[in-house]
Amino acid sequence: MASSSLRTVEEIFKDYNARRSALVRALTYDVDDFYSQCDPDKENLCLYGHPNEAWEVALPAEEVPSELPEPALGINFARDGMNKKDWLSLVAVHSDCWLLSVVFYFGARLNRNERKRLFSMMNDLPTIFEVVTGQKPVKDKPTVESGSKSRNSTKRSIDGQPRSNPKLAE
Repeated sequence: MASSSLRTVEEIFKDYNARRSALVRALTYDVDDFYSQCDPDKENLCLYGHPNEAWEVALPAEEVPSELPEPALGINFARDGMNKKDWLSLVAVHSDCWLLSVVFYFGARLNRNERKRLFSMMNDLPTIFEVVTGQKPVKDKPTVESGSKSRNSTKRSIDGQPRSNPKLAE
């Protein structure tokens, strides 16, 4: 499927998930191969995840602007100057950022509800950084928004003023 033809939430999520799987594999299962391809003596290299679940270390696209947002440039330069785990974590964070930018690119024409549904689907998966570092997201931690709603049960009228509740008065 040509990337320009991604139109639905499901198509965009499928693309995201395949690219994410490729990047996770590069930074975990294929880590030795990935590490060796990131030679600091080479030009500025990028890590790409493709919709066919393949990953690739390559030079950035030559056309400007490129069809898609570009991943972090020069990931290979910091390789030998950092602890390997820290370097992989850094590449993972940049990979997460790149994936989000690709999703925003494809989702530019989605409406608010479609974007909300897409990002909800994405949030059900751990980030690449969480996978690479072994961190698990905390699922049961209440958000500020949900916590304040449960604590503040005062009903408000349309103008924002507290409304009296006859059941509470009794």
